[in-house]
Amino acid sequence: MIMNLPALCKHFSPLLRLAASPPALARLSAARDYSDRRGGRISETSVFIQTGHRITELPVVVKKVNDVWELYRRMGIDTTVKQPEDQHLVALPRELNEGEKVIISGFNQCYNSSSIFRLLEKIPINEVTPPVAAQAYKKIVQLENNFEARNPDKAGLGGDDQPRSFFRSAFISRLLLIICSGKNPTAILGGLTAVMRDNNSDDQDMYKDKLLEELLVCVTDGLFPLQDICKAIQILSIFYPDNKRCREVADKLWFGIIDHSKDMTTKDIVAVFTTLPHLTKSRNMILNVLEEKSMDCWQQFKTQDVVEILRVLQQLKYDRISQGFMRMLSGWLAVNIHTVTEQDMLAIMYSFLQLEYMDTALVAALEKIIKLKGCKIMEFDLITTICSYCLAMRIRSPTILEGVGQYFIEHHQSLTIPQVTIMTGIFGELDFQPANGFKFWELAETMLDVKFNQFPPLDIINLLVSFLYLEKFPINFTRKLFNPFFLDRLHSQPNNLVSMSRQQLKLFDTTMKLESRGYEGPFLPKETNYRNINIDSRVMSTASKLMDPMADVVGDITRLGKSVVLSSLPLHPLYVVDLMVYPTHAASLLKFGFNTNNSSNVAVLVLMPEHYDQSGEHLVGSQAMRIRQLTIMGFKVMCVNMQMANKLMMHPKKLREYLQKLYTDACKAKK
Repeated sequence: MIMNLPALCKHFSPLLRLAASPPALARLSAARDYSDRRGGRISETSVFIQTGHRITELPVVVKKVNDVWELYRRMGIDTTVKQPEDQHLVALPRELNEGEKVIISGFNQCYNSSSIFRLLEKIPINEVTPPVAAQAYKKIVQLENNFEARNPDKAGLGGDDQPRSFFRSAFISRLLLIICSGKNPTAILGGLTAVMRDNNSDDQDMYKDKLLEELLVCVTDGLFPLQDICKAIQILSIFYPDNKRCREVADKLWFGIIDHSKDMTTKDIVAVFTTLPHLTKSRNMILNVLEEKSMDCWQQFKTQDVVEILRVLQQLKYDRISQGFMRMLSGWLAVNIHTVTEQDMLAIMYSFLQLEYMDTALVAALEKIIKLKGCKIMEFDLITTICSYCLAMRIRSPTILEGVGQYFIEHHQSLTIPQVTIMTGIFGELDFQPANGFKFWELAETMLDVKFNQFPPLDIINLLVSFLYLEKFPINFTRKLFNPFFLDRLHSQPNNLVSMSRQQLKLFDTTMKLESRGYEGPFLPKETNYRNINIDSRVMSTASKLMDPMADVVGDITRLGKSVVLSSLPLHPLYVVDLMVYPTHAASLLKFGFNTNNSSNVAVLVLMPEHYDQSGEHLVGSQAMRIRQLTIMGFKVMCVNMQMANKLMMHPKKLREYLQKLYTDACKAKK
């Protein structure tokens, strides 16, 4: 039986009857025009924005003007006749009145969407304001989704209210029309939040397009405050299943942020920062604006503001952040270090670690923390993060490292395995002897002995190797390492960790044989298979460029060898000599290494910036041990600074003089 729509509408509530009226249906169907850009209120184009040397094409939303009065008003031309539409451009009150609060409290007492529909039928249409409509829609979606979560077998039905029925569609359509007609930012944001979770509407895409169009129109009209624009971008970041489409839509709101940029507060700056991960084309331009605004008011930032900004910057993996802005953040920390809690300091230092940023102000701030608080710091992870930061940035600060050593002595019983690993391993890695060394090494050895089986195999091997860097030979752990049980644990790791563990274990075995008199090894067999060894391409390139200058220094290029692998030693980067100077051409045909006479050979090592600490004055632990072992085997060692050599490449005479001096000093060095 087919019924006439107007006749059927006689039995509807006022709200539902108005929702089913022809004008309402016509307005709702017009929302589809936004998706194909025909007949809607907005259209799109693009503009080219130049920031410095960078030119970016950005999407621009253009609102269509339907009458001359609107055009005059936009152009700033005064008109004596005021149009009725002007009333929409007046910002609506953001606070709910008592009537709205009562109605919304009634929604919160409903147990399913049907009860909300029945409640809406009893409410006069003029009392269903945009905030009320938005809350009603959100509650309907929430109750339906909760029902489906509790009843998976009835997914898509949502309960006895039949969510995909004509009645529901009419109610939702009318609620959306009320939301869109009110120009209320809070209501529109509430509608956007609800519609993206509404899985029970066949017209969900149409509803999304309608609300999105209204959002863009309101932002274009300047009705959205900056904070609400940021909230809108956050919502749009998960608005569609396709992440790319979400970013494209969010990018269209960039002009709203720029419009409010002149009057940004620190709260606004932080809010806009949180939107950056959800933008693409407009991100760099907005980031530049934020950096400029932040530099002007950096002293007004609170701790949580800086923590949030740094958290966002971590997510911008492929965007370059200006050094001036990063210096501002480290300068803020240096000024406000006394007000930052340990938990916040942990978050800040972790962010700087992830960003791989370092400057003198930041190091000074860390030294100040260690001096003022030291062993009184109760957040163990803060000390661990400081150690990780110093290790990653190669900061060999005596103040920090001495404080870490004393902290370990005081708190070693309360530390976890990862904390013990980083606090005891940093000294060898940076080639620094801890203060009160006898007590430190005694406690470290005891901790490792008691909790040996709790350490991951790769971590315990690397930790013991770091002790070797400082000539601390853990001979008591030999039987634990070369034990079948431990080797089974080692080989139960993922393949990449197994190869790394075996390489480091061979380094341990070889170093103990070379330097420890009481060592009974080696315990590992010699390698008989060929395999690749990773040598930094920068080192190999520099070594190739030094062949001719070194030939001039020694007088014969046939006496030179490149990337020489030492014999009777494991294939490890530390046992590959970048350039070898042989006494004669005939000697270059022989093998040199362990248990050979190497006194006439000069081992030339090309040292990269990573082989030094941050100051460039001290070698890191692995390179210090490398030079020490080559000397023990009888080689004369010549260290070439790669940066210095590359700078002198353009001046061959100065390069030869530099190499000649290094070569002469190496040959004169006493054993």
